[in-house]
Amino acid sequence: MMKNEIVHIVNDSFSLQSNKNNFVDFLIEKINFLIVNDFNKLIFILYRADINEQKLNRLLAENKKEDAGKIIAGLFIQRQLEKIKSREENIANSNNDSQEERW
Repeated sequence: MMKNEIVHIVNDSFSLQSNKNNFVDFLIEKINFLIVNDFNKLIFILYRADINEQKLNRLLAENKKEDAGKIIAGLFIQRQLEKIKSREENIANSNNDSQEERW
């Protein structure tokens, strides 16, 4: 379930047409394309996704020889997983509260 949700979020955020098997490669490719061709759009996407700018800058500075697209993709996916987990916890807590109110 979570992998399907991540694929959907990534496809929507970056206007991709990828499937579960190749979405990370497509995401890295798209991010690298945006770095070169539409940096403002990439910044907007990262801002909308609530990517921690300081963490991103630190990782990029510490890994200068790494593919920036790969680093950014990793952070993007990690943040989406955090959001999904938080939503699931909120739903579970909401369901528990509803059951307690019934009594």
